[in-house]
Amino acid sequence: MVAVPHTRTTIPFTEKIGLAFALLTAIILLAFSLFSLIVDAILKFDLYGIVLDLIVLTIGFFLAYFSFRMYKKSVYYENLMNSSFDEGIYTRLEPVLRKVAETSVEMEDMGSRLNRIDRKVQTVIEEQVKAGKSPHTEAEKAVAPGTSMAFIVKAVFLTIITMSGFMFMISTSIGAVHFATLLFYALWWLLISSEFKLFDNTASWVIIFVPVLLIPVGFMILDAFMQINNVIALFYACLALYAFLYFSWAVYETKGTLPFSLQIRHK
Repeated sequence: MVAVPHTRTTIPFTEKIGLAFALLTAIILLAFSLFSLIVDAILKFDLYGIVLDLIVLTIGFFLAYFSFRMYKKSVYYENLMNSSFDEGIYTRLEPVLRKVAETSVEMEDMGSRLNRIDRKVQTVIEEQVKAGKSPHTEAEKAVAPGTSMAFIVKAVFLTIITMSGFMFMISTSIGAVHFATLLFYALWWLLISSEFKLFDNTASWVIIFVPVLLIPVGFMILDAFMQINNVIALFYACLALYAFLYFSWAVYETKGTLPFSLQIRHK
């Protein structure tokens, strides 16, 4: 059911103040007249005072009665208006409002699909233009659409550094290996994010915080059941998977396609 805010009819604030003031005045008149009536009738008998007290008591009673009646009528009409809106106008508008909400969801979905198609078309155009200008087109297309030759060189260089760091930690058993491993995760995230300009993407920052949270805890837990070298090897295998998945997501997020998918379609 579509939740739609609607305006409820309420008693105006000025009328509430007026009713409260009238009721307070009536209570004061009733209290004063009752006190005066007791004095005039019991302590010192004064017929003129008794008559005057009865008149004031009657005025106070009617003022209190009509103030209370006015408040009850206001509440009654307020509830009547609200129930009329719920049972009448809102009941008839609800199907229309639900349809509007469904259409809005469909439009948002269609907009996201059109954006994805637009990115794919733009990627195909860029690949076609690049095919006629760049001498490194085949090497770049072999990796993924949208990548540059500089990225390929950086990735190869970082792979060499990563493997060197892995072999060094395996052979030397240095301390704080989880921080060194986390550093390599951050370097691969930084390389891919820089290539695809994902620093303004919220999901990209979530992806880097995942290893920040899991790697230190994972090392402490697995170190109790496995040898440290096996733990290091496991996390470096996960690093390869992490880099590949993040790279694939980055290509899909920015280019609307997955790595190698355009080349497979062309063939």
